[in-house]
Amino acid sequence: MGMESGPLEEKMSFLVMKTDRLKPIMVFMLVTLLTAFLPNSAAAQSADEIVKRADEALKGDRIYSTSRMTVYKSGKAQPVQEMEGYSMEKEGKSYSLSIYTAPNRMKGTANLMIEDDLWVRFGSTGRTRKLSSSAKKNSAGGTDFSYADMGDGGQGISEKYRARLLGDDTVEGEDCYKVELLAADSDAPYEKMVVFITKEGFRYLRIDYYEGNANIKSMTLHDFRTVGSKVYPFRQTMENHTKPSVTVVEVIKLEMDSSKVQDRLFTIGYLESIR
Repeated sequence: MGMESGPLEEKMSFLVMKTDRLKPIMVFMLVTLLTAFLPNSAAAQSADEIVKRADEALKGDRIYSTSRMTVYKSGKAQPVQEMEGYSMEKEGKSYSLSIYTAPNRMKGTANLMIEDDLWVRFGSTGRTRKLSSSAKKNSAGGTDFSYADMGDGGQGISEKYRARLLGDDTVEGEDCYKVELLAADSDAPYEKMVVFITKEGFRYLRIDYYEGNANIKSMTLHDFRTVGSKVYPFRQTMENHTKPSVTVVEVIKLEMDSSKVQDRLFTIGYLESIR
């Protein structure tokens, strides 16, 4: 004859059923905690990959450009600055040369950057000086762009910063990844940046620059055009948040694989010969 189940057996059966129901919740919580504390999480790798793809989208072999820059101080336009730009990648190194052609007070001024090293030839004195890491943060030609902003495009942001995906956002109607970048290199010109990269095409649309927790300036990129196999912004706007100043850069001409970009341009000797 079978035994009837008593109160103790009923209580044990209820606990087993309750534990089975909790298993999926416990597993979910465990996975969530492990993901949060793993140093090489999928989210971190994804952020690095997003930024690298955005950098690659701007890189090209032997790029020649002409552009003009206009600084607006308290809404008033200053004399337009015109310049020629040369850049190339060779044997794993990045090279860039920017030469001012106007106005007269800036003519002959040029910036040569080889990897992290930057030399400036001042047209007003004819002297050439190698800038320190701290000096690279100074304003270039009185604009809202620093010397580092003007010359660091060859290496790309991903080389000097650790990336963390903050989430999604919308900029000018486009779906973007919002990524925080913290300096991982002593030569990084900014402590922190927050970048907005389009999900389609991996294009930088906005970059916010920080000193400490203060957003000191923001760059927005517009007027994207296809040049060869690349899509480039032909207009960049840098807005200064510490003073009433905005600088607009407009690309006039852009050539990929240009014969104008020759190795001899990226030397101190050539820099000093510029007039």
